Amino acid sequence: MLKVILVYTKTGWDVKNVTTLLPLSVLYLGKPLRRAGYTPIIIDQRIDPHWERSLRQRIREGDVAAVGISAMTGLQIKWGLAAAAIARQEAADIPLVWGGVHPTLLPDQTARHPLVDYVVWREGEKALVDLLDALKDTRQPAGVPGVAYASANGDIVRGPDPDFIDLGDALIPDYDLVNVPDYVTTQTLGHRDLAIMTSRGCPHRCIYCYNTAYGNRHWRAQPAEAVAEHIERIVKSFGLDAILVKDDNFFASRSRVISIAEQIRRRGLKVTIRGECRADYIADQYDIDLLRDLYDAGFRELTIGAEVGTDEALKQLQKDLSVQQIREASNKLRQAKIAAKFTFLCGFPGETDDSLAKTLDLMLELIRDNPFARVTPIHLYAPFPGTEMFDRAVKLGFSPPAKLQDWSGIDFHSVNTPWIDPANRRRLERMSVSTYFLDGRTMPEYFAASPVMKNLSRIYGAVVRWRARFKNFRFMPELWLVEQYKKLKSMA
Repeated sequence: MLKVILVYTKTGWDVKNVTTLLPLSVLYLGKPLRRAGYTPIIIDQRIDPHWERSLRQRIREGDVAAVGISAMTGLQIKWGLAAAAIARQEAADIPLVWGGVHPTLLPDQTARHPLVDYVVWREGEKALVDLLDALKDTRQPAGVPGVAYASANGDIVRGPDPDFIDLGDALIPDYDLVNVPDYVTTQTLGHRDLAIMTSRGCPHRCIYCYNTAYGNRHWRAQPAEAVAEHIERIVKSFGLDAILVKDDNFFASRSRVISIAEQIRRRGLKVTIRGECRADYIADQYDIDLLRDLYDAGFRELTIGAEVGTDEALKQLQKDLSVQQIREASNKLRQAKIAAKFTFLCGFPGETDDSLAKTLDLMLELIRDNPFARVTPIHLYAPFPGTEMFDRAVKLGFSPPAKLQDWSGIDFHSVNTPWIDPANRRRLERMSVSTYFLDGRTMPEYFAASPVMKNLSRIYGAVVRWRARFKNFRFMPELWLVEQYKKLKSMA
């Protein structure tokens, strides 16, 4: 039986059982590959310190139909190219197939790289199987939906747009393809959790988000009963206390969320669930009684995109919500005792110093007024191709990388945009790293298994809150310790 080696690449913040969630993008390919008669093998660079040796060994065993590489824009491209180079050295005739967010956003440019033979863009569950079947039968995959490649003369051959797949059982992976305990974290309120997805896409129009280009604002979901069955199965199989739902917008359907909660109660499951939501949903659609019912069913933490601290900036981002709705959502969740993790963003085109200062003020306000509130670090804006804000960035002088490998430096932890001067660039980068600790709650939960790191991160949180209050992020010698820890854990 032909093997398909699927490589999940390093992200840059990879600490086993702390940040390394299940490699869902490749794990979801396992079931359709098996059904089509292939043997999927997953190599996860984040947790396998000897991934190069593992990859070489698997290729030398023979009968490899393809090596698949999943990559988002940023550092994953660098490590994907490293894996592709090894595969090419070991067996020049094995097809190198790239998929994931970045190849979907820029399929033509990706396909032109010499270490890319084929691109599977958008959802890969069906397109990858169709591609492999064509190659196995020595057919050119010119008409395969969702597949692109460079012809001998350099022209890009692209199949038609692929249809969206049925999510009925597509989001319930074959867990035997990985060692599940390697991916259990404590990101959900310090409880042992595992990441799942129950839907794909988002119907909203935020102009910085890859989803507007990747999924064309389509939202699709598993039925509520299938979600509850999946949760019940993995909670019992792996001894979990919590579920980390990684949907882009888990709460897009109010009735579905209510139905999932009812299904969980009916099964008698005692589990803590964290999911993605919008502030305006909570402010406008969920009353306190309903939120308390959701809490009783296990929904005890929500990730909410606040992003910025002024209405003007929210309009710039086309978030279609207000700062008051963010505050109201936090107040409602506080009354229901549901923890809220608010996400934030800085460094985007048009942001002012006053707007950034008010974003820091809002972060401090939320965690001060709501004992159940948490905040993400301030993520640095990264120009994702295909989005409206990317076009604005180009007009302001941003030069998009001309080659696949040059996109490796685009990420949420560094600034490389022309509207931010060098002096301010380093300040924003320090701010982004240090605000991981700002709420004094998130990092202690992530390090729940390490009492020393748990206490150190709580203490440092007080320092970061002082810095945020006085907007003092210019001289930060303590970040040397953070950098050393990253190097120690091979995160850099």
